[in-house]
Amino acid sequence: MRKNVFIGVFLGIGIGLILSSGFNIIFHQNQNITYDEEFIKSEARKIGMIDPVQYFDKQDMNNNMNEVSTRKKEEKNFIIEIQKGHKSEDIARLLKENNLIQSEREFLNKINERKLENKLRWGTYEFTSNDSQKEIIDKIVKGEYKKE
Repeated sequence: MRKNVFIGVFLGIGIGLILSSGFNIIFHQNQNITYDEEFIKSEARKIGMIDPVQYFDKQDMNNNMNEVSTRKKEEKNFIIEIQKGHKSEDIARLLKENNLIQSEREFLNKINERKLENKLRWGTYEFTSNDSQKEIIDKIVKGEYKKE
């Protein structure tokens, strides 16, 4: 008896879903809603979102961007002393500590790829913040010491 009641309830729910879906398809078939930019902006304002154009001055943003790019171009000089007996790992750590390279592992991989592990020279070197990793390695291999 209980089994028949459950079957009846589930059958009723299933038929109801099918009928409501059918009515929804039939009566809402021709309602193609398109949203224009103004409608989207007005709905966004209702929920507290902002339009950045209203709050930021483009001239100020351009000035700030120019300032940032100018700062990036400023060059800093670094004096690094590579002591006799330093291994490539020691050199990589020293360069990383002075923010001349991004990754010790990447630096060591480049040295290994070029088979320069035993060609790094000790001495006092001058590097700039704009030197590439290749330029740094080339200076150390060639022994381009700091000019006294």
